Amino acid sequence: MNSEAALLANTFQKVRDLTKWYFSLVKDANPYHQWEVNGQKLNSIAWLAAHLVWAEDFLIVRATGGKGLGLEWLEHYKLGSDGSLHEEKPDMKTLLSLLKKGHENATAHLLSLSNEKLEEENAFGFGFGGVKTNRMMIQHCIRHEAMHTGHLSWLCKINSTESV
Repeated sequence: MNSEAALLANTFQKVRDLTKWYFSLVKDANPYHQWEVNGQKLNSIAWLAAHLVWAEDFLIVRATGGKGLGLEWLEHYKLGSDGSLHEEKPDMKTLLSLLKKGHENATAHLLSLSNEKLEEENAFGFGFGGVKTNRMMIQHCIRHEAMHTGHLSWLCKINSTESV
């Protein structure tokens, strides 16, 4: 097993563990409610869950040559989406199940990547600071989820969750 891929997978697992904890703290909140702060609508709990499923599927799996979940409706939650929920409004139980399934798929794929594969340009040619490697996409997915985990912490406070 590639030790760098294992380190990236372990780091992402630590972020996911925190994300799961915050989702557990808002389990009694309305997952579809979009709070408004200073005239700006925040993403709902359900939107964040769906977006994180999309992000991991896109950034770690499909961008690095793996087989994604194949859920076309996930594209509604892609980068630059407007924060609205897809017409089908998946329930939180489904979304949390997909978070788990998608993470298992992404972790297995990530652990299969060699150092050479991490150095290759990602399938979408997406980059930051001129870097377009598979490694960068995985690192971005980790920091991307951590940012949205912070958003979940705000939603815990807004929903008066005691444990935060």
